[in-house]
Amino acid sequence: MIQQLLATKSHMTQAWTASGVRIPVTIVNAANCTVVDMGKKDDRIVMGQGVKKLKNVAKPQRAQLEKNNVKTGFVKMREIVATAEDKTTLTPGTVMTPSQVFHIGDIVKVTGVSKGKGFTGVVKRHGFKGGPRTHGQSDRERAPGSIGSGTTPGRVYRNKRMAGRAGNEQVTTLGLTIVGISDSTGEIMLKGIVPGARGGVLTLTKTGESIFEGLLNAKTEEVKESAQPAEATSEQQA
Repeated sequence: MIQQLLATKSHMTQAWTASGVRIPVTIVNAANCTVVDMGKKDDRIVMGQGVKKLKNVAKPQRAQLEKNNVKTGFVKMREIVATAEDKTTLTPGTVMTPSQVFHIGDIVKVTGVSKGKGFTGVVKRHGFKGGPRTHGQSDRERAPGSIGSGTTPGRVYRNKRMAGRAGNEQVTTLGLTIVGISDSTGEIMLKGIVPGARGGVLTLTKTGESIFEGLLNAKTEEVKESAQPAEATSEQQA
């Protein structure tokens, strides 16, 4: 089975593990992930995510959908990795649910486009320390400093860290754990943060498996709350 799925970033929240530890959680929506095309490469298929009207899809993508008899448009269409077995079992129009690809405890890497921050200086963009604050250097606090020597090489080397546009680039976050899955809503709960703004399209890739103790449910919470007064009473009597 395929090891990748497309999803849309929804929002961040918090949750508690079965042992009562609070963890940051990002909710991503992987509903309506549909196989669109079997792709031109042997190890790739095209998948669409985020339903929209077919008439609102760009003409090249609309032609691709119509060619494969897919009646729905998608916000984003991307190639994902697939094996030869996947290409024989899947057909255009097949809808993938999150539980068909991932399980609770799976470790995934998430690829997306980071938030754009516009034109920024070297302190914000690269973490430079800046110049001295004393001895008349009042206007050099956030300056980059020297960018090269004189006669040799007589130029600025390529890829020098300087001011410029920050963010708005592809970023991959590794080692995130899946702590919850819902096929009915298509939501996947990830422990940690993922790149990009709300509504950004992400690619989730399974990289490993681990054992997750599970999230604290309401029943367990009630048991803990009812046990606290009894413990306090026994301590007072002692």
